Amino acid sequence: MFLKKSINKGLIALAFSVACFSTAIGVGGGTIIVSSLISIFKFDFKEAASTSLAMIIPITFVGAVSYFVFFKQTPPVDIYLVFIPMCLMGTMISSLLFARYEFSWLNLAFACFLIIAGLSMLKIVNLPGMVYGNYFEFFDGHKLTFLMIFGVAVGIIGKLLGVGCGLVIVPFFVIVMKMDMHEAIRLSLTTMFFLTSTATIINARIKSIDLDTLKTIMIPALLGALLGAQISSRVPAGQLKFLFGIILLGIACKFIFEELNEYFVNLRSTSQCPEN
Repeated sequence: MFLKKSINKGLIALAFSVACFSTAIGVGGGTIIVSSLISIFKFDFKEAASTSLAMIIPITFVGAVSYFVFFKQTPPVDIYLVFIPMCLMGTMISSLLFARYEFSWLNLAFACFLIIAGLSMLKIVNLPGMVYGNYFEFFDGHKLTFLMIFGVAVGIIGKLLGVGCGLVIVPFFVIVMKMDMHEAIRLSLTTMFFLTSTATIINARIKSIDLDTLKTIMIPALLGALLGAQISSRVPAGQLKFLFGIILLGIACKFIFEELNEYFVNLRSTSQCPEN
């Protein structure tokens, strides 16, 4: 009984802190939630990923509504109408085609992207400009096509990794589309609400969600999201962008460390196996 209460308190603290942090910078917090549920609360990966997606729903809903209240600028409706449906399509494609497969390389590829995005947010490198000098003009001429492709990719990655993909959405719209940081966060939270809701409905049908955990974390997540949105509304966009870049680099290092650790553990196990 005491152990169960301790676990519940831990889940409550995790939900509140992740929701506050996530809403402040426009990410769902999936990478933190998944790793915490696995390492601390001993969830298996599929259960942790599906619970993470369900937990992100109240965080992103409250965060998105708060941003629409705090920031009166008219959102780019054309982007919302193209990008969000493509993300949902990517989620469904991932569920239909990739549910039975494991992509061990995906975490490492995701980490590489985060490093590039983090350095770009910090204005240390300008990779799009290095690859294609007039990339912005090129992108602007093919905006619809890029948004559709990127939206589908976000949906697939989010479902496979159990994250809302704000870590991908915010850098893309800030770096490539030159969107204001607060507007990118608003778009990210809105997209992740629909994305994670769709993924959670799919996961509920295959019964991979821990409903008791969801009941425990729902209220703390809502309260944390409200606090995070208020904090973000008081922070200048430039400071948010710098903070986001630092966080991207930190999460990338975490992914790389975990992948390298798993590689060396498997290598050691293989070398210790007796030969027939």
